[in-house]
Parts: sequence; structure tokens; C-alpha cells
Amino acid sequence: MRISCNWLKRHVDLTDIDLVSLGRRFTMSVAELDEIEHVGSGLDRVVIGFVLDVQGLEGKKVRLTSVDCGVHGTLAIICGAPNVSAGQHVAIALPGQRLGDMTIEVADVAGITSHGMICSEKELGLSDESAGILVLNPAEFQGGLVLGTRLDAVLDVSDTIFVIDNKSLTHRPDCWGHRGIAREVAALIVRPLKPLDLDVPFTDAAPITITVEVPADCPRYCAVSLTGVSVAPSPLWLRLMLARTGMRAINNIIDATNFVMLDVGNPLHAFDARALAGGRIGVRRATAGEVFTTLDGTDRPLTADDVVITDGEKATALAGIMGGLHSEIRQDTTSLILEAANFDPARVRTTSQRLGLRTESSARFEKSLDPRLPLDAARSFCVLLKKLFPALEVRSALQDVAQFFAAPTIIETSFDYIRERLGYAVSSGHITQILENLDFTLENDGTEDVRITVPSYRATKDISIREDIVEEVGRVFGYDNIPPEAPSVVLTRPEANTRKRFERTTRHHLAIGAGLDEIQSYSFDDEMFVTRLGLAPGVREALKNPMSAEMPFMRRTIDSHLLMAIEKNARNFTDISIFEIGRVFIPSDAELPEQPTMLGVALAGAPAFIKSSDGSIDKSRTDASWFMRLKGVLGGLSLALERGALRLERGGVAHTWAHPARQAVIYCGDVAIGHLAEIHPLTIKHLDISQHGALAEINLDLWRSLPVVAKRYHPLPRFPAVYRDFAMVVERSVQASALEAAIRGAAPDLIEEVTFQSVFEGGGVPEGMKSLAWSVTLRRPERTLQEADIHQAEEAIWQKALRDVGARPRS
Repeated sequence: MRISCNWLKRHVDLTDIDLVSLGRRFTMSVAELDEIEHVGSGLDRVVIGFVLDVQGLEGKKVRLTSVDCGVHGTLAIICGAPNVSAGQHVAIALPGQRLGDMTIEVADVAGITSHGMICSEKELGLSDESAGILVLNPAEFQGGLVLGTRLDAVLDVSDTIFVIDNKSLTHRPDCWGHRGIAREVAALIVRPLKPLDLDVPFTDAAPITITVEVPADCPRYCAVSLTGVSVAPSPLWLRLMLARTGMRAINNIIDATNFVMLDVGNPLHAFDARALAGGRIGVRRATAGEVFTTLDGTDRPLTADDVVITDGEKATALAGIMGGLHSEIRQDTTSLILEAANFDPARVRTTSQRLGLRTESSARFEKSLDPRLPLDAARSFCVLLKKLFPALEVRSALQDVAQFFAAPTIIETSFDYIRERLGYAVSSGHITQILENLDFTLENDGTEDVRITVPSYRATKDISIREDIVEEVGRVFGYDNIPPEAPSVVLTRPEANTRKRFERTTRHHLAIGAGLDEIQSYSFDDEMFVTRLGLAPGVREALKNPMSAEMPFMRRTIDSHLLMAIEKNARNFTDISIFEIGRVFIPSDAELPEQPTMLGVALAGAPAFIKSSDGSIDKSRTDASWFMRLKGVLGGLSLALERGALRLERGGVAHTWAHPARQAVIYCGDVAIGHLAEIHPLTIKHLDISQHGALAEINLDLWRSLPVVAKRYHPLPRFPAVYRDFAMVVERSVQASALEAAIRGAAPDLIEEVTFQSVFEGGGVPEGMKSLAWSVTLRRPERTLQEADIHQAEEAIWQKALRDVGARPRS
């Protein structure tokens, strides 16, 4: 958006105001300026001239003119413009004048000495018009034109333009016109806003009939009939104003509607009265499939969501966006019907986006304009047109169909609240002055409390809460005028995030200590995978909008995701060691499902087959090495997490992927926190992999909730230890934990540590039996062990192992 400071002067006195400083203040208080342009300056040697004669030059496209320049004499000037002719008042750039990158000099052109240049609007920097020279109409200038007078003495050619990115004003529909910007400037420089000239002699004649079918589509529609106009180019001042703001001049009628839109901010539309011969205007929804031809000659298909203006039957305009081709202003137009309306912003925006038709009008209506504004816009247009056409005749009353809720927005707050939020002691009087300069109305009974009535043009999705009032005061007062002060913040030690710390320790131990790879899978079950493996997930939470048709349910366990990861990696890696920490989702009677954080661990690799009694490998049987390896990993993790040693109890794993014999429930103390099992041979077959392995799943939230087992200090032993290994053959059904308990209980005063070494079946071990190997550390804290002590401990271990679980030495 381009804002002309010359235009702003029509609304607020800018005398002695530094416009560059004003622009910086505007950026800080209202909207950021992308640029401040200075145009039309430095034309001190451009004067008014009168073309006395024009002569063609044989064989040349240029012509020789004789121009009376008053005190500067009559000058011979070569001109190539097609529209130059005798009897014209023109702008002459005298020698020495710089125009852009060019300096005018006395020069020989086509063999003739030229003493200046007859200028176009573009050459003077007034607009982009370069088709011909600028022709001045003396009737447009009060007192006429005096030859030889400087152009900038009779015409405001010098101007300062504020360039604003439209996105900076999206929330401020009141600032989409010079009047709104001037109101902000007036508040910043503390000067009054000049009143609008709205004095129009409307008649009592019967107005046209206006019908609005859906009031929400058009909260207000105003119209007036005018006659006595004639279509012609606009006067120079109007063309110049439009050009400075980036709008192309078309003719005096269209230019007048655009001028009022850029001035007061409400778009207008002028119909040729002949297009509304029935004296009726209707506002209705379009019919589906209706085709409407807009002013640009394009046929546009409409839908039932679009709003059109009609002559009672056929559409004549697309509401808030563009007029129709058959109702446009023509060269022979003498009578007008002016439309000044307010339309539903959402509907205008939707239609504009769907049709790809964005106009100056739609850009404003879609911002939620004030429904009170059309009256001012209509009156301003009539006043302007009267200046352009002294013979203009207003033929009707101003018809006004208003159907909007007009209750004012009132905000209750206090001066103390405003000061507190600003962090600065702005006086109550200063706050009142700022708000009143912005057109707010304040009611105060002498206390700090205040009732503030928001002006209607700020109440359309802009000012609605008391924090908005604080912002208004702050931006006009100037945030740069508020001394910065560091906030006083009392810092407290944050509570330790035990969950994160517990998970971090788990990750560190498994990834760094045990060398496992962490994976992260989706929180949804893959139905194809679950079905293929025959895994029974139980009742699950269904998704209303699944990311994939194959993943319609939230997962209940991590087990199946670990199995899927093993299958995906089995063809590239022989050994697979992975873990995942993530939530599972278990349906409950509450509004949300239970969402415990679970740890899943999987180890897989080449199977360890059992040797037969003759020493050959029996590939139909494998040992429990993967179960024991994973048990060892979890045992190390339990030490790192300081919740006490883990204990396994056979069975209790109902999942179909679990080996029926090599499975156990994991206990920490007396609390079951998870399960551990080798992968079932049938599951390995369905996965079509050669690896065997084991899985474990543990409820981390439950494990973390258990009491911490404090680490106890033990002094370094003063006397050496003695190490003895035992290979004990027991029935296959005997649990290793039972045998370990028997060993520890044999000589508790001598046995310091019992460590499991291995399990072996076959190769000399009787059928139905297994060999468990143990390492036992013996030590006395007060003296060195004697042979008798060691022998006594060995005998006690064998006797108790035989008595408790039937263990015998391996031969």
C-alpha cells in the first residue's frame, strides 16, 4: 500500500512536520514502512510554457516547436511526442534541469538547436504515463497559468510516499484508506483530524428499490441516483493522486470511485443507470452454474455460495469484487446509480480465492469493514463529483438498507491496570488524551476505573478486550519511551524429572553399556504383520483418522514391533540387539486409555544347538543361551537403575510368540514388572528367518515407582578370596534360581558370591538332565582361609545341593 503525504494533508495538518521522522514513528507505533519515497522533487527548472507553433521536419519523426516560456523567452524545442500541438500549455525542462539520469542541455537535434524539453508525466516523475507530453488545462488551476512560472509553484509535484506491506495492516481494516492513516498520524503528532465535507443536497425523490435476500451477506446497502455527468479524463490533480498510490487513471467517474475508496477506505461501484432500467437493485446468492461476465470480459462460473448484485433479474456485479461488463461506465454515460455497501468478509474472500480474482475492493471487504462507513463513502463521492461536474444533479434520496447489529463495544478496565501492564507510570490524563485522539470515548467517575467505548471502525475483529486497550496506549505513547527494566524473577530449583532420568539411565546402559541399538517405531499395530504371525493383541484403541489403512489401532505391546524389526534386519545382519522405549495404549473406562511407558528388548542371532550323546549336533533342539543372555542384560540394567535385583519365575507369558517352556515373569522384589521369553519356533518359521532369539518387555513406569535400593559401602577385603567352580547335573525341570539358593545357603559365612556360568545338555549328560556350571567365591573377612575351611565349604555345597534339588557332580 502506498500512502501519499500530500493526500494526508487533506485530513491532518502536517505543517513543520519532518516526514522522515514521522515515518519512523509510524513504523514503531502503527505498521512497519518498507520504504519512504521522495518523488517529484528537484524540478526547480521546470516551468510553464505555451506552444505557439509546431512545424514538421522533412524526413524526420521529430518536430520543431516554438514555446513561449514567459520570462525565459520564446524557445525553439525539438519534440517527438505525437500529441504535441499549438495552443497547449506544457511543462518545459530548461537547460540545466536533471531528470532521472539525464541532464537537459542546449543541443543540436536533427540539425536544429533545441533549448529544452517538453516533458511527459513519466519524465517528470509524476506517473508512469509516457505515451505523450503532459498537457496542462488552465481551467484546473485557480487563477490560471502564468507562463514561465515554476511547475512546482502551481502543482504539488513534490510528495513523500509511505510504502507499507499490506500484511502489516491485515488486522487494521480502518487503515486501508488515507483517512484511517491520517487518524493514526493525528494521534501521533497530537493534532486534530480535519472533518470530512459530507454536505450533499439529497432530494426527496423516490429512491430505487433495494432488496437484500440474505442480510448476513450484505449488512448494509446504500444507493443514490445522479445525473449530469460526462465521461472524460480526470483533472491532473486527481490523476496525480491516483498515480502516486499506484492506481491507473481510467476516466473521471471510475477515478472518483477509486479516489473515495483510497480516501475513506470503503469501495464504491458506479453503475450506468441505463443498466438498471427497472429502478431496482437486488442482492442475492448466485445459482449453481450461473455464468457472470466481469468488467475484464471474463466469463466466470458461479456457485450457490457467491453473492451477486442484480437489476432485479440478471446479475450486474459480483458483490464486493468486480462489476459486470454490461453495466460498466461508457463514454456516453450521463446518469449513475452509486453503490456504497458492506459485504460479509468471509464470503467475499471465499469467492475471490475460488475465482482467482483479487481486486482492491475484495482486499478491503475481506478485512471486515465498518458497516457504518458506506454512508460517509457515498456522501464523499457526491461531494467530489460535484467538484468535477458543477452541473451534477442528485436525483434521489440516499437509500439506506441497514441490517446489522449496531450495539457499541464497551470495555471496562482501569488506569492502574493499563499502567501495570505497560510497566510505566503513564498519567491518567495522558492515557485519556491518547485514547480520545484515537476516537475512543471514555467514561470515568473520578476513580481509576474507566469504561471505554470502542469506535465502530475498530470493533470489527480488532479491539475487543482490555489488553487491546493497553496496546493502543503503549504504541502511541511509544514503547521506546518506556525504560527497559529487567524482570524480577524468583528462581526456584525445579523438581527432578525422575521419569526422564530413569529413561536416560536405561538408554545409556543398554546402548553404551550393553551395546544394543535403540529403535523407534510407530505407536500403531501393523495389522498385516499381526495377522500373519497370529499375534492376539486383545482389545485396542481404534483411530478415527489412521495414517494408513494398515494401521487402524494403537498398540498394546512393543513385542510385535520388536519382532517386525528383527524380520526387517535379519537379511542384512546375523546378530540383532535392539531395544525400544515407548508408550503403549490400553483401553480403560476413563476418557483416555492407560499409557504406560514400556521397555522392549530383543536379542537374536545364530541358534545354539544341543549335542547328542554321541557328540553329533541335534538341530531339532537348541539350548537356552538366548534366554540367559537377555537375562544377563536385564540383570546388568537392574544394577544401573538401583531398584534391586530382578527375580524370574517360570511361566506366566501368554503371548503366542513366546516359547512355551523358556519363559518367565520378571519380578523386582514382590512386584511383577514384565516378562522374558525366547521366541517360539513357529514364530521364527512365520518370520522366515534363520535367527533365534529372546524378547523382554518391562513396564518402566512400574519399575521406576519401586523404592531405590541404597548402595552400601563395603571396605576392600584385607584377605584373599578362593574361587571354586561347580558343574552340577540336575533334572531339566529344576530352575537355576533354586540351585543358586541352595548353594548360597550351604555356607553363608564363607560364600561371598555365586555366579552362573553356563548350561549344557547332551554329550555325556543323561537324557532329561542338564548341567549347570557355577563359580563360587569364598572368603573370610577376618583371616585367610585354611584348607579345612575350603574343604568344609565344598562338602556343604554338594550336600545341600543334593538335598534341596537332587544335584550331583558332572562326571
